[in-house]
Amino acid sequence: MRILALETDPEVIKNQCLSNGEEVVLMTYYHALSFFFATVREVFVTMFIFSIGIGLWFLEVPMLWVSGVLFTVWFFFIFFNFLSAWIDWRYDFILVTTDKLVLVDQTSLIRQKVNPIHLENIGSIASETQYGNIFGFGKIIINLKEGEGGGVIALKFVPNADQVAAKISSTVTYYQRYVDGNGPIRSGSQST
Repeated sequence: MRILALETDPEVIKNQCLSNGEEVVLMTYYHALSFFFATVREVFVTMFIFSIGIGLWFLEVPMLWVSGVLFTVWFFFIFFNFLSAWIDWRYDFILVTTDKLVLVDQTSLIRQKVNPIHLENIGSIASETQYGNIFGFGKIIINLKEGEGGGVIALKFVPNADQVAAKISSTVTYYQRYVDGNGPIRSGSQST
């Protein structure tokens, strides 16, 4: 289902990204703790706003006015951050195909970024642990080749980051060895 720019069905995005003959190698979402860590500040601010409301109730301030103001402040300054973090966690994913790496970033109802990176543009892949690997997620670092901007893309909160990085790396290696698309190069033959 599509809500403005937000696509809630990952199969639709996946099918848009696939070319003829291209196959999905890996698809992974981000770890649930990415939502938790993105909303810790909002939880504390919500508790602070709630405690202000309780304090004003004890002071016998008219609660209809107070609750309206506090709810409005919470809605405009906190709720949208919760919603953005939830959409980020729920609908963002990493897709690895036989030809490209696709990073899907949907941050709100009005913003969607689908970033396909062709495998020939990837220089290297690395993984790092986060929080001592206690929670089973980590960071993947993608180094792009110089001609493609030479940038670095860091993806945090990826479950089993070491395994995902290894799968991406092996897919890139396979692609780079058999660039012509005609299958494996036979031993003894020379490529032109």
